[in-house]
Amino acid sequence: MTKTPNYAPPYVVENRCLYLVSKGKMGISKQRLCNFAPHIIRQVTKDNGAATTTWVTLGGIHESGRELPEITIPAAELSSFDWLLKHWGMDCILSVGKNVKEHVRVAIQTTAEDAQKVTVYTVTGWRKIQGQWRFLMPGSAEVTVELPGKLQGYHMAYTDSYCDVATVSAMLSQLAAPEEVTYTLLADVFLSPLNHFLRMAGCEPKFVLWLVGKTGSCKSTMAALMLSFFGYFTASTLPMSFRDTANSIQTQAHMLKDLPVVIDDFHPCGYQEQLKMTATAQSIIRDYGDRAGRGRLTADCSLMQARPPQGNAIVTAEFPPDIGESGTARCFTIELKQGDVDLGTLTALQTVAADGTLHRCMFSYTEWLRECFLCDEETTQKFIKALRALFEKYRTEFRSSGIHCHGRVAENVAWLRLGFHFFLLFLEHRLEYGEAYVSQVEEQFREMLYRVARRQSESISRDKPTHLFLRKFFSLLESGQIFLKDREALTPKEFQPGVCVGYEDGTHFYFFADPVHRLVRKLCSDQGENFSVSVRSLLKALAEEELIETADGQNTRSIYLDGKSRRVVVMDKHKARVIADGGVEK
Repeated sequence: MTKTPNYAPPYVVENRCLYLVSKGKMGISKQRLCNFAPHIIRQVTKDNGAATTTWVTLGGIHESGRELPEITIPAAELSSFDWLLKHWGMDCILSVGKNVKEHVRVAIQTTAEDAQKVTVYTVTGWRKIQGQWRFLMPGSAEVTVELPGKLQGYHMAYTDSYCDVATVSAMLSQLAAPEEVTYTLLADVFLSPLNHFLRMAGCEPKFVLWLVGKTGSCKSTMAALMLSFFGYFTASTLPMSFRDTANSIQTQAHMLKDLPVVIDDFHPCGYQEQLKMTATAQSIIRDYGDRAGRGRLTADCSLMQARPPQGNAIVTAEFPPDIGESGTARCFTIELKQGDVDLGTLTALQTVAADGTLHRCMFSYTEWLRECFLCDEETTQKFIKALRALFEKYRTEFRSSGIHCHGRVAENVAWLRLGFHFFLLFLEHRLEYGEAYVSQVEEQFREMLYRVARRQSESISRDKPTHLFLRKFFSLLESGQIFLKDREALTPKEFQPGVCVGYEDGTHFYFFADPVHRLVRKLCSDQGENFSVSVRSLLKALAEEELIETADGQNTRSIYLDGKSRRVVVMDKHKARVIADGGVEK
């Protein structure tokens, strides 16, 4: 039975109705304000990492003796009383009179002193609370963390054992998938809890792990297994997919601080769906690749605090998206082929994940980080500096490896090596592994990662606008859709199919920039590929790669052709052919 709330004067309850007591010349009078007695049960402060909001849980009793159901509303909406009819019904009536609503609102607020005060975090990850670092996750008995919707699968059991860690350690040798997949996924998973301190060190991870495989290759199942280090997940309960809107993904990605998230199922089935999913992929990759967050305005046109992703992302896809050179460089792609997964081992690991072993191991990992590196301010600052130094060391080592690549690939390799390094340090400490074994596995991972990175670099090169342009240019030539006149021929051919776009000789092409650019763009559009670079930018890039000749600061030249001076692009045929055939001219 709900007890009668205690109101501060001048408010009292009689017969389960709220009254205002006033004193005048005629003595004491009472004005009934409403036919129920509402009060605050709980005051909840919700902290999302960017701002805090206050909510109140209201309860009460109707004059009939009926208990009113508990409701939770934003504190800012208390005075509007829009909640009254919606939640408590027609028979909860405010009296008619001046300032009645204001008096009821004040009366309710006077009961706040006796109400329970609660802080609820709607964001995960590292947070300093009362001077101590805590890794916030749903499941704690001391700190309340709430996540909405499908994110409720995230959970951490705040207990661990030697057996849990030993079971996870066995994943390094009892492989459910090839090393390239298993080791890289583990590196990304154990990198995520370092994000907060890497951000403080100025080297927060800025890439998306792209897990590619045809349908039936178990890519979603492998991704769900790895996500089970942070909760209970299966291939059918992954928190996000490409069916979600980009805004929804962005909002949830901000909540999942220092955690990985799986965004499942990039496999467009038609042209319109491909455009939509590719746009979503672009948004995801830019968000995680830049960590800047979109600028937003409040209702009064003031700037809201940006909410960039704060964890790491694993995307499952049947093929990489067409997102250009810059987008591809923000991804690190690993591939699962049909038959790569050992189904027996995978089933055993799924059983282990279902009983909570993996997220108990992750709790042990975060506790190890807290005990070893976050015990006091001095140690934490040393940890942050060490992270920066280790990142720079790994990045420099890769740049010195002789692999020619986009600058972001070296950083992606460094971040993954850093995550795997701390995973192995954790196993060494908890399981007392020898340094020789740890060094051997770490070197094995480095060599494997470099092989994947080399393939990644080749993929990025193929996505360069210049390389795409050359492939399409030769495709148009070879299919007869365009042709070039022989500059050295005395008489032209009687008939030539396609559109004449310029001239050629034994060493060079001499083509008109605008029509060739237009035809390449049309071919890309017809084939569902993206080619948005302008003529000017394309010629500039071709000149920078020394594929075309320049003169007087211009990327076209005036050449005497067919008895006239014509301004054309002069391109080296050999260099162009090498790149179009998949090679890279050094």
